[in-house]
Amino acid sequence: MSQSAKHIVVPLFPGVELLDVAGPAEVFTVANFEMQREVYRVHFLCLEAKRSVRASSGLVLQGKAWRSMPKDIDTLLVPGAEKRHLYNALADPRLLSAIDRLQRRSTRRTSVCSGAFFLAQLGILDGRRVTTHWDGAGELTEWYPSVTVVQDSLYQQDGDIWTSAGVLSGVDMTLALVRQDLGAEIALRIARRLVVFLVRDGGQPQFSAPMELQSRASGLDLDELVSWLESQLPESVTVADMADHLAVSVRTLHRRCQEAFGMTPAKLFSELRLEHARSRLHAPHVPVKMIAHECGFSSQPALSKAFTQRFGVSPSRYRENFRSSLEH
Repeated sequence: MSQSAKHIVVPLFPGVELLDVAGPAEVFTVANFEMQREVYRVHFLCLEAKRSVRASSGLVLQGKAWRSMPKDIDTLLVPGAEKRHLYNALADPRLLSAIDRLQRRSTRRTSVCSGAFFLAQLGILDGRRVTTHWDGAGELTEWYPSVTVVQDSLYQQDGDIWTSAGVLSGVDMTLALVRQDLGAEIALRIARRLVVFLVRDGGQPQFSAPMELQSRASGLDLDELVSWLESQLPESVTVADMADHLAVSVRTLHRRCQEAFGMTPAKLFSELRLEHARSRLHAPHVPVKMIAHECGFSSQPALSKAFTQRFGVSPSRYRENFRSSLEH
C-alpha cells in the first residue's frame, strides 16, 4: 500500500442502507483505478460477532473487527438507514461508542442520509450547517436544536464536517471529497465512468424539477405527459400534440395543467427545456450552442434570452458561477 493512501472507515450495522455504503465506496475504488495507484483504502467496521450484517436490501455485508481499523483515519463515513433500523442503531451504545472513537482520530467526519443522526447524537454537529434526507430533516431539527439543518440540499460542507441528503447524493458528496483531494479533472473522470451527473454542486435541491413536476402531476394523470415531454425536448411539440398524446381536448389539457402545475402546457414544456439546459451547463465542455439545440431552442441567443428571463442570469454566467462554486 502506498504511504500516501488515505484510510476511509465505514461503520456497518443491521439494516444499513446498501447504497449509502456501496455508492461512496465505489467512488473511492474508481478513484484508485483512474489514478492507477491506491489513493484510498476503504475499511468496513462490523461490531457483530459474525462480522456481517444484513443491509436494507437483504444483501449480507461483511466487515472487519475493531482491531483491524487504522489508527489514523482520513475520512469517517457514517451511512444511514430506514427509520426503524436507524432508531435501533442509535440505541446501540457499542455502535455510538465506536463511531465516537473513530471520529476522534479522523481528519474528516462525513455522513450519508440519516447517518447525520449518529454524528448529531454525539454532539459533533452542534453549531454546524448540515443536511440529511428530506424525510428526516424535520426530526433532525427537532431532536438536535443546536444543529442548523439545511433542508433542501444535496450535501453540505462545514469545515471538516460533510453531510449529504441520502442514497445517491452520497455519491455526489464523495465526488466532491475526491475533487478536494485530487482535483476537478479526476472527479469528472470518475463521474463519467460511473455515468452520473458531472459533479453536482451541493447547494442543488434534493428534488429535480422534472421529479417535482411528476409528483405534482400524479393525482391528475399528467405524470406520463411530463415523461413524454422530457423525451421530446429537441422537437417542435404543440399544445395540440400534447392533447393528442393524452387523448384529451386542448381545453381539458389546459385545465389539468393549471390545476396540477399552475401553468399552461406550453409553459410546462418550456420549464422542462430550461431545467434540462441548466443541468447540461454543469458539463463544462459542452458548447452552449449544442445545449440550445438539444433543448429545442432555435439558436443560442434564443436560449440565452429564455434562460435569463427564467433564472435571472445568462447561461454563460450560470456556468461560470457553477464552476466557481466547485473550486471553493
